[in-house]
Amino acid sequence: MGPADLVEFVRGQLSDFVVEFAFNPEEVDAVIDKCVGVMDASMRIRFDQNRINRAMLLRVYATATTGATHVDQTTLQSRGIQLLTLQGQSDFLRNITPAAELSWMLLMMCARQVRPALQHVLDGKWDRTQFPGHMLNGRSIGIIGCGRIGQWMAQYATAFGMSVSGFDPGIKDWPKSIRRLELDELLSQSDFLSLHVSFSESLRMMIDSGKIRQMKRGAIFINTSRGELVDEQALITAIIEGRLGGLGVDVLTGEPEISNHPLIELARTHSNVVITPHIGGFSPDALSRVIEFSCQRLKLALREVDK
Repeated sequence: MGPADLVEFVRGQLSDFVVEFAFNPEEVDAVIDKCVGVMDASMRIRFDQNRINRAMLLRVYATATTGATHVDQTTLQSRGIQLLTLQGQSDFLRNITPAAELSWMLLMMCARQVRPALQHVLDGKWDRTQFPGHMLNGRSIGIIGCGRIGQWMAQYATAFGMSVSGFDPGIKDWPKSIRRLELDELLSQSDFLSLHVSFSESLRMMIDSGKIRQMKRGAIFINTSRGELVDEQALITAIIEGRLGGLGVDVLTGEPEISNHPLIELARTHSNVVITPHIGGFSPDALSRVIEFSCQRLKLALREVDK
């Protein structure tokens, strides 16, 4: 499962196995009962309990992503199926930067009102006074999650002359480029907030309505991690009430089933909301590297299973 233009590349990586390719749920269901391994490079197809339990031969599920919220991990565990994600593969991921680059792009689009300005020009107009933007130099950014992507964001922000603060209780060797703050202080002081945290059930809605109310009035919030980390309804309320100045997200709760999603409905009437379809890590040059890495891990895991 993944981009069609990488079919031959994946076939070469998994040349020791018979490889079936599936690009939609129907094609997955047609082959899943004979699969011993899954190589997922899309996250577009949900692997719920029913689909996993139809895969009676499945032993290893590998995804070329850090998260796997589209997979019923409880069912995998109960079946003894190994789940391989990129989470924790820090040495490999250190220089895989598309997700950080997209996060910065969303921040700049919100800061400079790029979305409504583009539409303004397409409508045949040319009035820059309608789109006053924030100068980044001298502003503050708060980074929630100061691992690989968070540290890249800190580098970008420093280059733009911003003051950089962060919160991350899981880091022992604190990055020198980031001033360490407690979360409440970070939320109340930052002009921009960017979330870079791997999802786990214990962190579901870690940015809840109370945390959103603590954010500095007019702040711009960026989320390219997982929609489930944030109370999306509280974000909607904050945008409607004008407490947040902008919102840029690449992830939504329940994706890829997003028809009638309330944040998308909000974006239709609020031009300070920018939503992209989880494209953060979707860069062909980076994708080929993470697929190659994930395929190698999948092969090793299947060989271990066969011993």
